[in-house]
Amino acid sequence: MSDPVAVIIVNWNHGRFLKECLDALLAEQPLDVIVVDNGSTDGSPAWIADHYPAVRLLAFPDNRGFSRAFNSAAHATTAPFVLSLNPDVVVRPGFVAASVRAAEQDGRIGMVAPKLLRADDPTILDSTGLFIDRRRRPYDRGQGEADRGQYDTQTEIFGASGAAALYRRAMLEDLAVDGEYLDEDFFAYYEDADLSWRARLRGWRCVYAPEAVATHVRGWGDTLRKQGHAAKDSRGPRLALRNRYLMTLKNDAWEHFVADLPWILAAELPRLFYAALTRPGVLPGLLDLARAWPAIRRKRRQIRSRRTVNDALIRCWFTAPACGR
Repeated sequence: MSDPVAVIIVNWNHGRFLKECLDALLAEQPLDVIVVDNGSTDGSPAWIADHYPAVRLLAFPDNRGFSRAFNSAAHATTAPFVLSLNPDVVVRPGFVAASVRAAEQDGRIGMVAPKLLRADDPTILDSTGLFIDRRRRPYDRGQGEADRGQYDTQTEIFGASGAAALYRRAMLEDLAVDGEYLDEDFFAYYEDADLSWRARLRGWRCVYAPEAVATHVRGWGDTLRKQGHAAKDSRGPRLALRNRYLMTLKNDAWEHFVADLPWILAAELPRLFYAALTRPGVLPGLLDLARAWPAIRRKRRQIRSRRTVNDALIRCWFTAPACGR
């Protein structure tokens, strides 16, 4: 019989975080912990093999992206729950049990989001759930706010940040397109928001579990206006630009997209102008979008044909998130 929870950690040169992450996890037995290494050059695979023989290691010779790495590990386990965890997340005692308890309240709860705190200052919130606004921009609820207990009640939310998210396997199987749980065309960035949107279209729910607490090192991803810790030649902002548009093109109802177009354009046109002036290397993401469109269009047809929830209920999350609760 498999362990009830499989933990998937996708690593790419984050070896300095792994000891604290793995030590905290291995105190949460029983777990099937899988580290997928995306061609790290910092010695991470050998170090894991030497120091954590109980951890399953899947090592790729190159960086195949977050989505493909996660999918490979998820296919390698039969656990009924899969916990996606970044290597720079450290769970506090009881994290996994609290996440599973929240999921087991209802068989249609497919995702559970924990309370994430900033690792450099645990009095500051990092995420209490993933949302998308009417500009079609994903955001983490509460990010940067002081933790005053304002998010200490379990509630329904739109989705879960992939930095730390518990997924029900039955949901992943239900959402799979061509055997992919996370969309491998995304490579990395916004694959968690895309999964959450697809889940909502199929009637799966997501809850926020405030008793599941962890710390997260925020800032390793690159965004357009915020340079992260990634290398300056990182293609993160280019991928992020492309993927945010891909997510919308895959999942949105055209009539609601058109209705919100004034808000979308008011946000996107200044953003693209800013990119042209400060980071022109981001703009080829628009060409990448055009190249990806045929594959995304095919996936869109499948996703939209299988939806079970009225698009008006989805848009309600974007315009007034409280209406979804």
